[in-house]
Amino acid sequence: MVVTMALMACGGRSTTDAEVVNPRDTVEVPDYLSGEDSIAYIEDAITKSPISVEDLLRLAEVHGVEGDYLTTHRDSAASRLASRFLRMAELVNRKGDANDKLRWAEAVNVIVDTFRVAEPEVPADSVINEIERVVAINSSDTQMGLNYLSHVGAQVSYYRTIEAYRLWLKEVNDGLKGLMQEEYAAWHDFNEARFSLWDNVSYRQEWYSMRPMETQWYYDVIVANRRAELAIERDIILKGKAYQQKGKTVTGKEWEEWIAKNSVPEDQEFLNEEQIPSDSLVTVKVKNLRSTFARWMSARQAIAKALPKAQGDAYDHLTADMHSRLIGKLEWLVAWDCW
Repeated sequence: MVVTMALMACGGRSTTDAEVVNPRDTVEVPDYLSGEDSIAYIEDAITKSPISVEDLLRLAEVHGVEGDYLTTHRDSAASRLASRFLRMAELVNRKGDANDKLRWAEAVNVIVDTFRVAEPEVPADSVINEIERVVAINSSDTQMGLNYLSHVGAQVSYYRTIEAYRLWLKEVNDGLKGLMQEEYAAWHDFNEARFSLWDNVSYRQEWYSMRPMETQWYYDVIVANRRAELAIERDIILKGKAYQQKGKTVTGKEWEEWIAKNSVPEDQEFLNEEQIPSDSLVTVKVKNLRSTFARWMSARQAIAKALPKAQGDAYDHLTADMHSRLIGKLEWLVAWDCW
C-alpha cells in the first residue's frame, strides 16, 4: 500500500500541485501500520543524516486540531506550534544525534517566530510556554493525561538546554570552539546513556501508573541543571569568575559502585520474569555508560587544560560538582538542587 497523504509542508504547497511531489507520497508503507506509526515509518524512510533545519520543518506534521477548547485565535496558533514542536522532537529523538539536536533548536526557533507573527502580543520569552499551556488545556486529569503533559514539559526543557548550548557554541572564541563542540557532543551522549540505563534497567516499575511522569521529571531536572551549569561556565570562561567546588569529588570507586547498584532492577516484586532486564541488556547499557562518561571527562579535561590556570581550576571544580549531580543518587555527596 502506498500512502498518498495530501499534507502541507511548512511554507510549501499542497501535494495536489502536479509539479510538486511530496517524498512522503513515494514511500510504501506496510499494511499493518496506520496513523502515527505510518507517519513515523515514512519519516524514517526519507530522513537522511545529518538532519537539516529544512528537513525538520518540512517533515513537521501539522495535524488538524479540533475541539471546543480552541475558542481563540491564540489557542489555535499555540496548538499548531505544539503540534509542529512535538513532531520535530519525536523525529529528532528517534533519528538524530547531538548535532541534529542543534538543528532542531534552530527549527524550533523558526516556528516560534512564525507564532510571534500570528500572536505578537505574546512576549518573546513566553512563546515556548504556549506549548505546555495549550496541551494542558486539552489534557484530562487522568494519570495518562498527566504523564503526557510531563513528557511535553520535559521536551520543552530539553529544547531550552539545547538552545543554550547552541548559543554558547556561537559565542565562544574560535580557539575553544572545537573543544566546546566536543564537550557538547560528549555531554549529549553521556546524558542519553545515563538516562537510558536508569529508565530501561534500573527503574523497572512497568505497572506503576506514575512511572512516565516520574521519569520525565527526572529528565527535566537533569537538563535544567545543565542549563544552570552552562551559565556558570560562561562566567568562568568569558568573565574569569571563580568557582568553588560545593560537593565532594566522586572517586573512581564510588562511580563504579553507583554503576553496580543502578545496573540492576530496584528492590521490588516483579509481576513476571519477563520484566526482569536481561544480562545482555544490562551489559550493553553499562558499557555505553562507561564509554560515554570517559569521553565526556576527557573533553572537559581538554578544555580545562586549554584555559589559563585560574579559569581551568574553576572549570575543574565545576566538573566535579557536575559529576556528582549527574550520578543523581549519591545524595550524601552534594545537595540536590536545580539552582
